[in-house]
Amino acid sequence: MILQPGRSHEQRELVADLYRRAVGLPRERTAVIAAGLRGADIPGALACAGVDQSRHLTISIDLILAEMAARGLIPPVAGLSPLEAADLVHAEAQYLAKRTGLLALADGRNLIWDITMASPHTADAWLKALRSAGYTVTAVFADISIDEAVRRSAASHRRGTEEYLQGWGHGGRYIPPEAIRALAATQATDRPDRVERAVPAAVTSDAAFPSGPVTEMIASYRAGHLSLDDLILEFRARRWPIVPSACPPGLEHARPAIDDPEPYIPGSVDDIDLAYDLGQLTDTEHQTLTALATLT
Repeated sequence: MILQPGRSHEQRELVADLYRRAVGLPRERTAVIAAGLRGADIPGALACAGVDQSRHLTISIDLILAEMAARGLIPPVAGLSPLEAADLVHAEAQYLAKRTGLLALADGRNLIWDITMASPHTADAWLKALRSAGYTVTAVFADISIDEAVRRSAASHRRGTEEYLQGWGHGGRYIPPEAIRALAATQATDRPDRVERAVPAAVTSDAAFPSGPVTEMIASYRAGHLSLDDLILEFRARRWPIVPSACPPGLEHARPAIDDPEPYIPGSVDDIDLAYDLGQLTDTEHQTLTALATLT
């Protein structure tokens, strides 16, 4: 994660702009988890499953990285196009994907996660969040062979690089073939059974989202029942859960190919970020409170 003055505000602006694409989309609380290796035909799999992509906000790491490149948020590296240096901000893109998804859940918007579904912990965390927000969830898998995934990834990188050299675009993202193969080896033996058990056919809930003590304390502060000093004292006394990486233990070699959002951990700094993205906290308040929540 890149932390520097103004970065938090730039992240918030990026998330807000991504979420503006949801304006006018239905609030039917339907979510689709569309998973596949690099280069898999996600749109084709969605169409075969009867999912109308135009009625959903699609969130993908590739989309967020492209936005970061367009805004100059990827550090320049001599000899590389912006997207060839995307690995420097890959974890940040996973974090911003989470923040965009949480805005959708808070608003009830239809949502498609275009992801790799590498981590059981991440999948379980988002399924719990979707349940608590009252969503119906569908899982769609786009099949592709490992060799074809490697070939398509290389072709996409090459095409993007050629366009960049011709003066347009931000280049092509490079995913090491060994990372794709490492991810595929794990998914081949684990993913289908795990997801079939984890994804419910339908989810119903009347619970508000978000909820919990952090959300309640911020609401009390906004209502004038707590001063900022009181809120800071409450946050200092709180034991904050740690938000794990989107890359599960044992899959470090596959990290560049893992295009999953960070897991959402209720009661963590995630709830502070969501309040900030919802306009409930100022830049200064967000900076102060997140510093307290990450001092572990």
